[in-house]
Amino acid sequence: MNFTLWLSVFLAATVDAGTYETIQGRSCFRSMKGMMDSMLDLAADSPNLMTITDIGDSYLKNHDGRHDGVHDIPDGGYDIYALNITASDSGRQSNEKGKMLVTSGVHAREWAPPELLARFIEMLVHGYDDNADITWILQHTEIHAILYVNPDGRFMAEKYPELYWRKNLNPIRCGGGYEYGVDINRNFDWAWGDQTGASSNPCAGDYHGPTAESEPETQAFADYAKKLFPDEQRKSNPQEQMNDSFGESNTGMYIDIHSSGGYIYYPWGHKDAKSPDDEALQALGRKINSFNNYKLWAGSQPDFLYEASGDTSDWAYGVLGVASLGFEIGDDFQQECDSFEEEVVPQNLPALLFAAKTAQKPFSTIKGPDVLEMSVRHVNGEIRVSAHASDSKMVNAITESDTINNFPDFPTGDQSIKKVQLYIDVHPDDYTEGDVSWEMQSVDNALDSEEETVGIVLTARNTFSPGRHMLFAQATDSDEYKGPVTSMFVEVSTRETSRHAASLRGSRAPSP
Repeated sequence: MNFTLWLSVFLAATVDAGTYETIQGRSCFRSMKGMMDSMLDLAADSPNLMTITDIGDSYLKNHDGRHDGVHDIPDGGYDIYALNITASDSGRQSNEKGKMLVTSGVHAREWAPPELLARFIEMLVHGYDDNADITWILQHTEIHAILYVNPDGRFMAEKYPELYWRKNLNPIRCGGGYEYGVDINRNFDWAWGDQTGASSNPCAGDYHGPTAESEPETQAFADYAKKLFPDEQRKSNPQEQMNDSFGESNTGMYIDIHSSGGYIYYPWGHKDAKSPDDEALQALGRKINSFNNYKLWAGSQPDFLYEASGDTSDWAYGVLGVASLGFEIGDDFQQECDSFEEEVVPQNLPALLFAAKTAQKPFSTIKGPDVLEMSVRHVNGEIRVSAHASDSKMVNAITESDTINNFPDFPTGDQSIKKVQLYIDVHPDDYTEGDVSWEMQSVDNALDSEEETVGIVLTARNTFSPGRHMLFAQATDSDEYKGPVTSMFVEVSTRETSRHAASLRGSRAPSP
């Protein structure tokens, strides 16, 4: 079953968010309490796939609330939690797995992002051992998630939606009104305090705080992220070396989910200029666009809206050396449920899963060709595997912006397909001599273009034992870039493996 079909089945069977407490007037969005209740239940039901860790405190955890009889804020604050979704019994240790960190709830008034991230988490947990791509991703990758980076602010946004609360609840130097707080997404130690992308006014919506990483929410996030990604891939003086490329060997992926507007953003965001790794980051943004059709908001792009200094995305890339991007989902801070369920969720869950495929080696993998389709037919004891690979289709899917038509093609999509390798029951990263793999053959007998349909015919009797097997396909382009892996499960019957069959015909491609 291809992923689009699998996802439609999964979404149709998903338990409605209303099983838990929801935000008043939005039955599709769990409240912060309902969300954490549901995540605790999910972790309890799947302890081999999901753990939850307290990583720090909100501002109000160590400060008094506010009691004015109009917009009361209770004492006590909140713990900040990180979730780790991975197959703990995969045989790989944590330091052998790729890491992807996804956050939401940085800006409290944006209701949809935590729900989308929760749906992604649930898709991963419920899809394990049912969907092949999800299965290998969790065997090879840790997906870390912080649903509410700013839980104090989220309390305000849910309890008093008319305030459209954005920041945390630090009342520093802003009088007695309801415009106080620090914008967590301007408080990180990257281009912090740059007035072109943040404000020094404590009452402004983008107030950057008194010092870089002054807020406990920022500190909890930063400390956790620094533990995930390796020290050795960082620069010794990141801001002085900001024009130096990280190269292609760095590992790790960071995504921050916001709303709204329909944008994908990536570094640089603090200035309208390309980062030194723009080729990889723009290729990533373009391929994500192929799922959700969001516009590119990044330095040098025609849809660059404004500077944002001290934000999570620039910090994660500039300081940690990971591939970094953000989503601006939907069209409203308080998104309507119909559009969330019919557009935001089905567009962005596949996009997030695709990003997870690249987390181990994002700066190189994203430049490689994509296996867009993979299928199997069972014919008279033969297993006929077909695949469609393209170096150009996803990266050049974007065609227009708000300001230009005919978006130019991108150089990472100009290469021809050199080969498509098929692996049986072993992921390409785990392949060793003696494992089973074949080079698939072009249906036109020549691998000489950016897009190719390939196939191979395998005799079940000589190749498979009865039962379920996992097939992996990976394409390589003429520049030697290996793209993301695509996989599927195949069931082979006892009857197929017991048939009298000719020898293995690994060199023959099935008819298209």
